[in-house]
This record gives sequence, structure tokens and C-alpha cells, in this order.
Amino acid sequence: MQILKITNRNTIFTAKENATSTVNTGIIRGKTHNFIIDTGTGGDFTKAMLNYLGDDPLPIVVINTHHHWDHVYGNWMFEGNQIIAHKLCAEFLDNDWTEKMEEVKAHGAVFHGEVHKCLPNRLIDAPLYFPDDGVLIFPNPGHSVDCISVFDEIDKILYLGDNFGIDEDGLSYWGYEDTEEDETAPEEEVDARYEASFYEMMKFLSQYDYESAVVSHGGHISRADFAELEEDFAD
Repeated sequence: MQILKITNRNTIFTAKENATSTVNTGIIRGKTHNFIIDTGTGGDFTKAMLNYLGDDPLPIVVINTHHHWDHVYGNWMFEGNQIIAHKLCAEFLDNDWTEKMEEVKAHGAVFHGEVHKCLPNRLIDAPLYFPDDGVLIFPNPGHSVDCISVFDEIDKILYLGDNFGIDEDGLSYWGYEDTEEDETAPEEEVDARYEASFYEMMKFLSQYDYESAVVSHGGHISRADFAELEEDFAD
């Protein structure tokens, strides 16, 4: 487990999710709550986050950015806490839990500690604001239809889950799931939907006064990196 403190309020936790890639979770330390953004790949992943918080008495609010396994398999460690997610997230997890568990095992998933089914318990389809903490949680579909993002308006950091990621091509828009659903569609149509989705995402994010962002597969990146990505799309 790698731990990177990026501001006084924000810390990123990174561990393997399979043989070739890693996944990040995050903590925002607020005035009245501590926010845990995604719970990683099992109980030991979240134990590391709890150990980092130590004896901090503030209540914990957990946020699942979406339903994919590497973001929710430590939920069970927080069964008595608020676990916030998009209203579709709990439905997807409940319907597909066993099937997805077997699927990710077959693809070489790395589980950190025990995994038990635990669904989010506060479901949203509109922005949710914690004014005393300066934390805004909002639906932001792109990578999947149940994506939500988190904005720390004090430190001006966006947590974007898997809507963007860093891969062999550098920073990329990961809005594949919702733009490539129709496998029979012509490639040109799929590409056009993907590009339109990207520009819609960038327009949406432009309303937030963020200086940097955390992506779940890649880490901490600057707003300038997004501007460069947008230039690449224009070319």
C-alpha cells in the first residue's frame, strides 16, 4: 500500500488490483466528517485507511464512485456508516455480486483481505452537499451510468473515479461503457458518441473551480492536464 498526502485534507491510497495495474482510493478530512472515497479491493485495503485516521473521532462518510469491484469490495468494513452512491449502484451490485466476483477472479483480481457483500445505503440522483466540510457529491455519468464525483471546494480537488484514467496513451477519457454499449453500431458512430460524451463531460466539469483531480487509475493530476487532453481531441 502506498500513501500519498497531497494536501492537509486530502490523502490518496494506492494498491494493486491485478498483476499490471493499481487502484486509488482517497480520504478528505473535513471539519465535521471524514470522507472515504471508494473502499478498494477488500478489508485490508480499508484497514489501511482506518489506521491512517487513527483515533480521529469524526464520523466517517463513505462514497462509492461507481459499482465496479475495485471500488466497493471494502464496503463491509463500514456497514454502520453512511455509504453514499448513485441510486443505480446498489441495484447493480445486488443483482450481479456473485457473477462479478467470479468474473474478476477469473481475470486475476488481487483481493486485499476479506470481501463480503455490502451495499451502499444512501442513494442519490442529485447533488449532495456537506457545507460545513466543503464537500460536494454529484452524479457524473461517463465511465458507467452510476458514476458520481466528489469535489473538495476547500482544496479545489475533484475526485473523478474512472471517468478518466492514465493508461499507455497517458491521460484518457474512460467513458467507454456508456458509449460502446451497442456492439452492432458502426465504428464511426461509436467514435462520434465517445467524442460527444467527452466534450459533454469537459463542459460539465468546467463549472467547478478545481485546480487538480484524482483519478482512480493514475493518481493526482492538474487541471492543465485536462486542457492538454482537450487540445489533443481537437487535433
